[in-house]
Amino acid sequence: MHEHIQVIADKCRACRRCEVACIAAHHNMTFKEAMKHRDELVSRVHVVKTDNFKASVRCHQCDNAPCCNVCPTGALQQEEGRIIVRVQFCVACKMCLAVCPYGAISLENIGMPHVDDDSETMAQRSRREVAVRCDMCQVWREQNGKKVTACMEACPARALFMIEPDGTVVELPPLEKKTAVEAAAKTF
Repeated sequence: MHEHIQVIADKCRACRRCEVACIAAHHNMTFKEAMKHRDELVSRVHVVKTDNFKASVRCHQCDNAPCCNVCPTGALQQEEGRIIVRVQFCVACKMCLAVCPYGAISLENIGMPHVDDDSETMAQRSRREVAVRCDMCQVWREQNGKKVTACMEACPARALFMIEPDGTVVELPPLEKKTAVEAAAKTF
């Protein structure tokens, strides 16, 4: 078993805070900044909502992952069970998107954005798409000393929980509801 996130669909409110938190964590932004850029940046988790179902979808860290097996360049690799993306090898062929049983892989543009003037830098010319998927906020967790992912932290319904490789379930405690007296006291 590999470290992965699971969702309690009955608790999910489809508020999309997990998506914004993911953008913030992977682009070194505050939550507020990520809200402003959520239409132009790619989240590695996606909320699915129908009339009868709401859930946050992400990489399931599959054993013998189909995305890794189909990748023609070796950009997607499974190392010690963890799936990693080596963006330098990704050619955006979209084969991984086609075989992922969860629809958990997206394409994101990397490199410098183009400017409106005629001068273009090498970094702007080399802007390209690469595959991205949930990486369990590995870098963000290490940089911030966190045990849980950004999406777990942001979920007001506490609909997300982590399963560690040994089977241990990691949940955040429920959010405390503020009393009307506490809320009124903060307005002064």
